Amino acid sequence: MKLKDSLPLKIALMGVLALMMLIPLAMIQSQIHDRQVAADESRNEVSASWGHAQTLTGPVLEFTYEKEVLDKDQNVTVKLERETVYPRTLSYEIDAKPQTLHRSIYDIMVYGADVVVTGDFVLPAGYAEKDIKRQEVEMGLSDLRGIDGSVDITLGETAYSFHSGAAWTLSEPIDLDGIPMDGKTALPFRLTYRVKGSSSLMVKPFGETTEVRMHSNCPDPSFTGDFLPSEREVTDEGFTARWSVSEINRGKPEDTSFGVTMLQGVTQYQQTTRSAKYGILVILLVFIAGLAVELVGKKKIDLVQYLVIGLSLVLFYALVLSFSEFMRFPVAYGLAALMTVAALFGYFRGILRDKTAWLLTALVAVAYVLSYILLQMQTYALLAGTLLLFVLLVGIMYLTTNLNKRSEA
Repeated sequence: MKLKDSLPLKIALMGVLALMMLIPLAMIQSQIHDRQVAADESRNEVSASWGHAQTLTGPVLEFTYEKEVLDKDQNVTVKLERETVYPRTLSYEIDAKPQTLHRSIYDIMVYGADVVVTGDFVLPAGYAEKDIKRQEVEMGLSDLRGIDGSVDITLGETAYSFHSGAAWTLSEPIDLDGIPMDGKTALPFRLTYRVKGSSSLMVKPFGETTEVRMHSNCPDPSFTGDFLPSEREVTDEGFTARWSVSEINRGKPEDTSFGVTMLQGVTQYQQTTRSAKYGILVILLVFIAGLAVELVGKKKIDLVQYLVIGLSLVLFYALVLSFSEFMRFPVAYGLAALMTVAALFGYFRGILRDKTAWLLTALVAVAYVLSYILLQMQTYALLAGTLLLFVLLVGIMYLTTNLNKRSEA
């Protein structure tokens, strides 16, 4: 028997060939990563103009007053002190509506939210005796560029509009003369504004009791932060969630936040990356099937032909990547699979010239269907993939059981 006809040698060379296919697979995965980076850069550019992830705070009252203090020489000096009064009750009503913007070939999800904040303040007793120099109301927003329109607040019966801001804080001078500062009387407020942002929408619980109700037509929310909603309902049409936080369990309000991340769903790049991870499995399945055809049907497939088949299977993932940037991923995957299966069918018929070409083509189609099913799994993807590898191992064990007898024959 000639060395080139040795079955063990051919199996070894096919194994080396399959490992070589990891190189173009890695190149395609690198290309997927580069496209993902480009998409992220486009998302950051849009967010910089529209609004980044937003964190809502306040409102709070700020009092600046003069206080006499003794220095080390027992001399009386006057210095300015600043104190913050947080709301006693704080209630957010947020209606967030996501939308998709386009930058080049990329889709970027952003949102606009109508925010209504109500509650009340109780002014501490003793403030009336202090020499108050300035009274302000402040509210915070992590990205002030996201403000859409005016920001208005009503304190008691007096209406104000914010006109100035710095960093992430808006402030407005107010006049609380005539408001009892007895530690008992409540000063109600109502704050309304519209904010634009992207990625996430968070709230800091500045009230002694803070309640947040959020509504959105985003079907893929991810609740995050220091507190999860006490009530939630998520459907295909959107979600409704409610948080209720007390000062007893919140810690420092500045260090606590909760809210929702507006997910865009699994992107085409994530799905393409996951599908490419199954590439070597598909190649091994097809190579083993080709070897089975050689052993059972007395056909001969050269190593060069295996190389062409392997490259065709690798090119499939480049097709998926290219198509998925212009159409939905299931359509892109199906179109790429159809093109690859059709091309390989013609190649198999030219090599084998009998009905085994149909068998190999059917196997390629089944491999792509199984790969797609694995992509749709979340919890059981690892289990299903492992079982599939086990079946592949059993097939290899079966085909290699009588290698010595066949090589002797």
